[in-house]
Amino acid sequence: MNSNEVILAQGYKYIVSTLIVAIILSLLDFNILGTILFILTAFIAFTYRNPHRQVFANSNNVLSPIDGTVTAIDLKNGKQIIYCKVTPCDTAVVRAPIDSSLKIESYQNGLNLNPNSYKANLLNEQITFIFDNIKLKLISGLCNPKIKHTDSKNIKQGDSIALFIDGLAIITIQENQNLLVKIGDKLKSAQTIIYSK
Repeated sequence: MNSNEVILAQGYKYIVSTLIVAIILSLLDFNILGTILFILTAFIAFTYRNPHRQVFANSNNVLSPIDGTVTAIDLKNGKQIIYCKVTPCDTAVVRAPIDSSLKIESYQNGLNLNPNSYKANLLNEQITFIFDNIKLKLISGLCNPKIKHTDSKNIKQGDSIALFIDGLAIITIQENQNLLVKIGDKLKSAQTIIYSK
């Protein structure tokens, strides 16, 4: 996944197709529909944007892997679980929180139901990454296309590892870590420090 693009390559087909239809509708004097599709094209381009992020790599800090809002924090079986809502208005690039080997614990192809429903946990597309003792689970939402991810096994802090537009991100860490985030906080991938080792 190229992290130097201004617009992510995965968004080009959506942008070009809606732009072509918008132009055709405008030429055929369907101005209202054409205008709506021009606005939709701009929103898609915004969704697939890839702003430059300066990663201040530090082996003592665990950075947020995603952009999103912390909606809940739970304690379960000696783990702290951070639930984050990701929307199309957040940056779609998922980045490595630490230098680590990357393992995909599970992947499930599936639907795009509301990620906060019970059925979503069973039926939605989802993927679980393991970075040493940190787990990141992504559950696809209503607007998410197929989750794209890297095949790299060894990653550096801040490396792009996946593309995730909409849904629920669940970050699981050890209970003995002192969290630096709280409910309501807005996370930025490769910028926000979740905790320091």
